[in-house]
Amino acid sequence: MARMKDILENFSEKFPILNKTYELYQNASEISSSEENTLRKSAEITILEILELIVIATRQAKVDKKQTLKQALRKLDTMKVFADMASQLELIKEPKYNKIQEGLNSVGAMLGGWLKSVSAIEAPVAAK
Repeated sequence: MARMKDILENFSEKFPILNKTYELYQNASEISSSEENTLRKSAEITILEILELIVIATRQAKVDKKQTLKQALRKLDTMKVFADMASQLELIKEPKYNKIQEGLNSVGAMLGGWLKSVSAIEAPVAAK
């Protein structure tokens, strides 16, 4: 178990976006205390899917990363809608909503920057 923790910590050090996404997951899990809350469950699953796409992108060739990162950004947009719904339905209080929004913006900026860098690398290759 300790070895697995070391592996995860080392991986997260190389890719800080994983830590931010995990923090987002922790915050979203507090959307509602009701075990039957479908919105909370959907939000958790969506964040796990974003996390999965990030891990996949870390292992992909540069040619394939662009599509995976775009897919992660689409999932992030879905999560933004879920957070807004949770706020409007009063399933979370404003401070928690603000913390979730902050996490969404942070992960979005990191994904956007990563996508931009992948696209910049790809552009000169396509011009040849």
